[in-house]
Amino acid sequence: MSSWFRQNFLTVFFGIFALVGAIMGLVFGSVMFSLYYLRAEGIRTEGEVVDMSYSDSGGASPTVTFVTENGESVTHNAGMYTSPPEFEIGDRVTLWYDADNPRQLALKGTDTWVIPLITGIFFLVFGGIGFGGLLNRYYSKKRRAWLWQHGTPIDVPFTEVRYNTSLKVNGASPFVITGQWHDKSTNKVYTFESDNIWYDPTPFVGDGRLLRVMIDPANPARYVMDTAFLPEAGN
Repeated sequence: MSSWFRQNFLTVFFGIFALVGAIMGLVFGSVMFSLYYLRAEGIRTEGEVVDMSYSDSGGASPTVTFVTENGESVTHNAGMYTSPPEFEIGDRVTLWYDADNPRQLALKGTDTWVIPLITGIFFLVFGGIGFGGLLNRYYSKKRRAWLWQHGTPIDVPFTEVRYNTSLKVNGASPFVITGQWHDKSTNKVYTFESDNIWYDPTPFVGDGRLLRVMIDPANPARYVMDTAFLPEAGN
């Protein structure tokens, strides 16, 4: 796996979620607009369930026949399988249809809310994770840029190299370099971590090494560690 993909794994991950969320959002919007249009501008009438289609899992989908205002007989299969069946043959069902295209219709009941519910949930979950993650990375990049330009440089002793087990790509976790600093003005100890490193940097750090860290003087918990002394990953 290329070093570029490992370094940008989270951006790719959140990007895929954002893309799926955006697609689900478009589907959700399209379905909701169609339902709103049919209910607001369409013609309301009643149809009769004349047949039932059954899926292998036991769900049932009704076939409905109705007559338009122009006397045209239209037969429509809902395509939405429910278990237990929502309708039986002979049931009367309320529906709305487009006067210009009677085959574009919506049945009252499950047919009008299941697809919006499913696509809406996918939109919220995938969109929330994807766009939320991308926004977080965007603001993190801006914060890092500010720290490089306006932060206060401090040199902190190297502590250790360890795995960042909160992230795994193909079963492998990256390394991070850690350092510790005692702020004597507040008598607080801060532990700083580097960005993820996809090879073992131990040979390039050692006991007694000082690590350059740029901190926000107003809040040292906002920081970025300088790892420019490390060689780039070759693969």
